[in-house]
Amino acid sequence: MNRRGAVHTIDALLAAAIMTTALLYASQIPREREIAMDLPLDAVGLQALVALDVNGTLGRLVNSQSWDDLERALRVALPLGASFNVTMYDEQGAPVNGDVISNGGLHGRTVESVEYLLAVEEGTCPLYRVRLQLGG
Repeated sequence: MNRRGAVHTIDALLAAAIMTTALLYASQIPREREIAMDLPLDAVGLQALVALDVNGTLGRLVNSQSWDDLERALRVALPLGASFNVTMYDEQGAPVNGDVISNGGLHGRTVESVEYLLAVEEGTCPLYRVRLQLGG
C-alpha cells in the first residue's frame, strides 16, 4: 500500500511538470496578427475612409458634425491594433472639428498620414479634406 501512494505522487508530479512545460511553451508561440496589419498603415486608412464614403456615411457624419459617431465608425472600419487621430479641414484649410476624434492617441512604432478629399452630396456640395493619422 505504501508503494502505491509513492507511485501516485510521482505520477502527479510528472503530470504537473508536463502541464507546466506545455503552458510555458504555448505562451512563447507568437499569436496570429490580423491580416490587415500586414498592409501598410496608409493603405489600411485609405481603405477605411473609402469604405465609409462609398454609401455616403462619411459625408453625412462630417456635414452634421457627428464626431462621436464618426469616431465609432472608424473604430469599426480600422483594424483592432491601429490607433488613429482625425482632423477635418474646410475649403479654406481651417479645422472643422473642435473635438478630438481619436481612439486614445497615436501609438506604435510607425505613424502614417492619409489625406482624403471628401465632397458631401448636399445643396452647396461642400468639400472637406480629411487627415487621418494612423499608428501601429
